[in-house]
Amino acid sequence: MSFINSEIDVSTLPAAEMMALQPVDKHYLSLLRLKWLISSLFVMLAVALLIFFVEEIRSLWWWPSILFLVVAFTSFRYLVLQKSFTFIAYAVRQHDVTFQKGWLVRQSKTCPYNRVQNCSIESGLLERRWQLASLVLYTAGSDGADMRIPGLQQHEAEELRQFILSKLNGTTEV
Repeated sequence: MSFINSEIDVSTLPAAEMMALQPVDKHYLSLLRLKWLISSLFVMLAVALLIFFVEEIRSLWWWPSILFLVVAFTSFRYLVLQKSFTFIAYAVRQHDVTFQKGWLVRQSKTCPYNRVQNCSIESGLLERRWQLASLVLYTAGSDGADMRIPGLQQHEAEELRQFILSKLNGTTEV
């Protein structure tokens, strides 16, 4: 018996750009903004306390520069958050699930159903405020989640979970 490994013409493969991606729920942007606000307030409070209580820093002429850098950094994080939100999307296809995110650094993950071992839904305290959830896929050979799709409506996440679990059981055909 001989082993044959034929070449595939790359031009015949479907283009990834042609995939119809679904954006996540628009309320997820509000959740991201709230998380940004909370973390930014903690950072600014820590820097302000450091400047106020450490005499060496307060006596230096450049402490306003520190404040400016912190404000600039948190503003840049907000800009990245706003721009990145438009690129958060997912696609559920016949044989796999794809998730993409990122504005500056684009990241795209595809998880075939035959690799999925478990599928769960997570919804934290802030997510429940907007009835949002994250769909989490676990595959064989990894310690943690291989794919997390955040910003789904609770009912939509449950429907996707049921669909993926039915694909794992072999009961659904698309």
